[in-house]
Amino acid sequence: MPRRPYPALLLTASAIAAVCVPAGASAQVRRCTGPDGGTIYTDRACSAVGATASVPREGSARPALPRISCQRQLRGLIQELSFAIDQRDTNRLAGLYHWQGLSQTGGYQILDRLDAIAQRPLVNITAQRPAQAVVAQDRGGFTGWVSARDIPTAAPERPPTSLRIDQTGASGGGTVTTVFGLRRHLGCWWLSL
Repeated sequence: MPRRPYPALLLTASAIAAVCVPAGASAQVRRCTGPDGGTIYTDRACSAVGATASVPREGSARPALPRISCQRQLRGLIQELSFAIDQRDTNRLAGLYHWQGLSQTGGYQILDRLDAIAQRPLVNITAQRPAQAVVAQDRGGFTGWVSARDIPTAAPERPPTSLRIDQTGASGGGTVTTVFGLRRHLGCWWLSL
């Protein structure tokens, strides 16, 4: 059987291809800063898309994603809420919100409201409980002695159903009040509007 010259031909073709292909032909993604300050990723030179090269600063971390914060205690939820508003951090505030069942349009509307809340200075957070029913008891006359069963006892305290947020108005005048509903879901406290 005659011998085929395929290996020699293949070796020669790959050597020619290696010489003819320029060294910088591999694709490189560049991170650029656009004129509006936004980040642009491109495989072309930054100047070709009207941007400037942006080099990450040494020691800078990637931007943090919104942290979903499961608060098992109401006190922890109030502390996180206070911290998010004090830091003007809409993402942190959004991490405390109960997003279950919202549409995309509804989600954007809620996010706009949360952003407005996060930008106003905080005055006070108050946990609101439902009103206790008061039962009037008919008091007969004095019988001479009182049994422990006859002494009225306080009804057990109900858990809060909402948080009232008091904030300073736009120009420092007046007070803006927002009431967040409270929800328990998967053992955590969540905010809702």
